[in-house]
Amino acid sequence: MDKQNVLRVYLESLDKKIEEVAGNLQSIYSNIDAAPTPSESHSDTTRSQLSQVALGISERLSSLKTTRAMTSSSSSSRLIRPTIGALIEVEDNRTKEKVYYFVVHGVGGESLLLDGSKVFSVSINAPILNPISKIKIGDTFEFRGRRLTLTEIS
Repeated sequence: MDKQNVLRVYLESLDKKIEEVAGNLQSIYSNIDAAPTPSESHSDTTRSQLSQVALGISERLSSLKTTRAMTSSSSSSRLIRPTIGALIEVEDNRTKEKVYYFVVHGVGGESLLLDGSKVFSVSINAPILNPISKIKIGDTFEFRGRRLTLTEIS
């Protein structure tokens, strides 16, 4: 699988998510502005609740922007260990299905479908990376009850 294509599609996906979350944040701010003023009833509750929601959304937006910035500066060189920007290919020994993991800064959890293959974004602390970091290409390992073979890191 072409790592540059994965990077491009992943960044496009992040851009859409950033735009969506930024729109949600603007909507919350508009609702705060429209909430009852301190002299009106229920004003403290409404404004306070909306402010808490805005804070959570703002933190999510910041995290997405950081992930995007760090991912866009990822190296495209060949790697021997998983690091931020690595595209990892593993093969399920039973089904022979290939699964790809794209290591990102911050929070992973996104999934893409590229050329008929699943690509999962994972953080550098993802559980799947623990066994992968201890083996070399061609080695087999077990993860969540499945026997997998590490076939490539780029």
